[in-house]
Amino acid sequence: MSRRRRRPEQASSVLLWVAAVIGLLNAAPNVYWAFGGDFLLETVGMWLVDLRGDSPTLTGLALVLISAVKIAVSVLPLVLPGSFRYGRLVWSTAVAGSAGLLVYGASGALVNTALLLFTTVEDPTARMGQALIWYPMLLIWGLVLACGLSQVRQTASRGSLAGD
Repeated sequence: MSRRRRRPEQASSVLLWVAAVIGLLNAAPNVYWAFGGDFLLETVGMWLVDLRGDSPTLTGLALVLISAVKIAVSVLPLVLPGSFRYGRLVWSTAVAGSAGLLVYGASGALVNTALLLFTTVEDPTARMGQALIWYPMLLIWGLVLACGLSQVRQTASRGSLAGD
């Protein structure tokens, strides 16, 4: 494998691994909260604190399910770099996940920041957490994932043009 060919593959691999780590870091609090942890729970909202107090088992199951989805979205793109043998479904799912993270993260960060700046909010701790931690983390995850997927696509198209 030539040096020229290896660099884009390494770049995409690094970006996809960084995106996976960000995604796993985003999933970790959900697992922690599902099993009774409280740290940063109020940054999601008092509604979650109240819901977990009223229905701890159901809320815990929901948080485990959310964690499982985040973990899957984190790990799925790591199967992409070597080849496209996993098919269009995996690729399309990864691209849709990246787009969803970008849109959801950007819109959530903007809305919560606007609410903090221009209104009086009922739950300022939650709004600050949403504006400064959770939505920006989703946005960054989506950006890094999109860059990694773009590198994978460019590397794959170069390989097919070179006759690999």
